[in-house]
Amino acid sequence: MFRRGFIALFILLTTVCASAQLPVAQMFLSMPDTLCPYLDMRQRVMLLEYANHNATDSVENIFGGKSIVLSKTDNCLELQVADGFTMTLLADSASFLLIQTACAPLCSSIVKRYVANWIYVEELKPEKQCMLPRAEVIDGRISWSDQTLLLLDEEEKKYYD
Repeated sequence: MFRRGFIALFILLTTVCASAQLPVAQMFLSMPDTLCPYLDMRQRVMLLEYANHNATDSVENIFGGKSIVLSKTDNCLELQVADGFTMTLLADSASFLLIQTACAPLCSSIVKRYVANWIYVEELKPEKQCMLPRAEVIDGRISWSDQTLLLLDEEEKKYYD
């Protein structure tokens, strides 16, 4: 019994450690289609090739719009997937984050943490509750802003906090 538990723990730790070492490009390619229905595997590969060659070319996504890599490092990949929709993958030491932001014209983000093989862990939210939270990656960290304030006039802002 102890031996079986030890082997299972070893396999789990090996899988988690291996996924933490994958660059975001590998995570992007292995992403389930349900999380990014705009891009099939061929389009994802093309986008990464363009980014690796510092090209700003776009691909036509499966809905007929344009998709482009906005920025790429070893631990962060930001894409304009469609008009008004960006997606960012951010790797940290033991997991990775998927930030999906929709703008029309104000922006709102959903941030989810995953581990190896795209196993969902949790949804991250800003410390202060708001209607339209926007997440951005600044210096490798998530920074939240409240887009709700952009809707309000000066009088309404007094009552918002």
